[in-house]
Amino acid sequence: MRLTVIPFVALASLCLASCQGGVSFESNLDPNNVIDYLKPGSLEEVTYQELGDRPYISKGFVAGLSCQVKERDFIANETDARNDARNKAVELGANAIVFNKCIRVQKTEACLESVTCYADALFVKEEDAK
Repeated sequence: MRLTVIPFVALASLCLASCQGGVSFESNLDPNNVIDYLKPGSLEEVTYQELGDRPYISKGFVAGLSCQVKERDFIANETDARNDARNKAVELGANAIVFNKCIRVQKTEACLESVTCYADALFVKEEDAK
C-alpha cells in the first residue's frame, strides 16, 4: 500500500506546484466596456401610468438604432435598438425610460433593414421615506 500512496502524493504535489505562481490571465475584454455594458441595468423601464404622481424631470428624447448593413450581418432587431436607447438615456443622466414606439424600415441608404426605438429619458425623483 505504501508504494501506491507515494506515487499518488508525488503526482498530487507536482500538480499543485504547477498551479502556483506564474499563472496569468489575459482577456480581450476591456474593463471599461463591461462597465458601459452594465450601465443600462440601473435604468427602470416604466410607463407614464406607472409613474402616476411621482415627480420626474425629462432629460430628453432618445432614439435607439439597430442596423443591418450587409447581408451577412445580424438582422436588425428591437432588442438591440431598445438597448441603444437605454444607453443613450443613461448618458443623459436618466434613471428611467418610457418607450413610445419602435419602427422597422427596409432598404434605406445606410441599412438593408433597421429598427429604431423612440423613448423619453427621465429622471424620476426618489420618494421621501416616511
